[in-house]
Amino acid sequence: MALTRTQARKIAQSFPGVYEKSSYGTPTFFVAKKTFTQVGSHGRTDIMLLTGTLEERDHLIAADPRTFYITNHFKNYKGLLARIDKLDAKTFRALLERRWRAIAPKKLQKDVAAKP
Repeated sequence: MALTRTQARKIAQSFPGVYEKSSYGTPTFFVAKKTFTQVGSHGRTDIMLLTGTLEERDHLIAADPRTFYITNHFKNYKGLLARIDKLDAKTFRALLERRWRAIAPKKLQKDVAAKP
């Protein structure tokens, strides 16, 4: 089932240490001052995601070009866009989990892991 902007924002906010502020007039989520995701990017119909490598980004696009794509802005950047109406909650959460583990401070990750 496709995401809505409201659902995407709730999923992003569910990760520990995440806070929201506007960036270029769009809800953007951060962890420790690092960009986590942006909901409503590019005409407010897309989600901006960041990957670990250009290869990972390109793999996502090749695997599902109806959902994932880039514009010239992302050509040399490890980010991509996802069409909200094509992205499901499970995939979005999994991609955010990878991003969160890559950017969350180690102490925050240890604190989360220590909770029962």
